[in-house]
Amino acid sequence: MNIPKRYEDLTVEQFQQLEQLKNNNSLDALDKAIKRLSILSGKSIEYIEAMKPSDVYDKLLDAVFLFQPLESMPLKDSVILGFKKFRYIREISQYTTAQQKDFTEILKMNGNNYINCLPELMAICHQELTLRGWVYNSDNHFKNVELFKKSKLSETMGAVFFYSNCLKSYSEIIADFMENNNKKLKDHYQMMMEDQEFQNFLKDGGGNTQ
Repeated sequence: MNIPKRYEDLTVEQFQQLEQLKNNNSLDALDKAIKRLSILSGKSIEYIEAMKPSDVYDKLLDAVFLFQPLESMPLKDSVILGFKKFRYIREISQYTTAQQKDFTEILKMNGNNYINCLPELMAICHQELTLRGWVYNSDNHFKNVELFKKSKLSETMGAVFFYSNCLKSYSEIIADFMENNNKKLKDHYQMMMEDQEFQNFLKDGGGNTQ
């Protein structure tokens, strides 16, 4: 079983699912661990539950990067998604008023949590190559959102950081979000480390997943 070992190798969809899992307080530490490995591996919950606890533990060690915040991502000049070629919009002046309005409204509808609407923001922050050259085609927005969900963070995340960092208000939003998210990460990690029963299960194979 191969799983991503750094943020860059996660798909946008995986990243969103993992972030949602961090904020899910209805699951205990063991269920969260199983769900996390399911998201990372693409395997079903049933498949993960049938694994040896020691194997689950070893695989989760490969994903230790998840306990560190995602602070930046390099820009990639262009990327091919679903037979389409995209590039990030290099100049703020290349954004139309409608794009800037849509970016703001989408963020607002998601409580200023950019991760919840990441594919939508990515679709706004990129142009696609057409017979007319590089353009932003709003008619293709929803189709492109589906393509960006499957993209790797290393391919498309940089454009969102780039645009957000160019606008002071958005930079403040991201800074506030990352501060809150870092606290949740530390609290969650501490809870796992202090859960002796969970640690014994993973390391020694005791207990069950029922």
